[in-house]
Amino acid sequence: MTHHHETSQTPAPKGPGIFLGIAVVVLLLAAVAAGLWINRTSSATEAEDAARSVERTKNLAELQAADTATLTTYGWNDRAKGVVRVPITRAMELVLPTLTKGQNAQP
Repeated sequence: MTHHHETSQTPAPKGPGIFLGIAVVVLLLAAVAAGLWINRTSSATEAEDAARSVERTKNLAELQAADTATLTTYGWNDRAKGVVRVPITRAMELVLPTLTKGQNAQP
């Protein structure tokens, strides 16, 4: 009968090893630090966005006021060509009878 002697050898490392684990932890810490840094710098952006929002709201109100004035007042669109602006309600009063006459004339 043969007798086998087992020799003691250091087992081969299994898995990725400690260095890979350390590298993963370092990368995670770097990602967290980057996220904190980005969040810290966004406060200035939020202040800028708030200022832009106020400016946009003001511009929108001015545009709406100008549109309302254009739709509700008389004025010149092109004085040299004799083109006038008529309030929209008056324009409809002038145009609707013309449209209804045209519809009544058709069989």
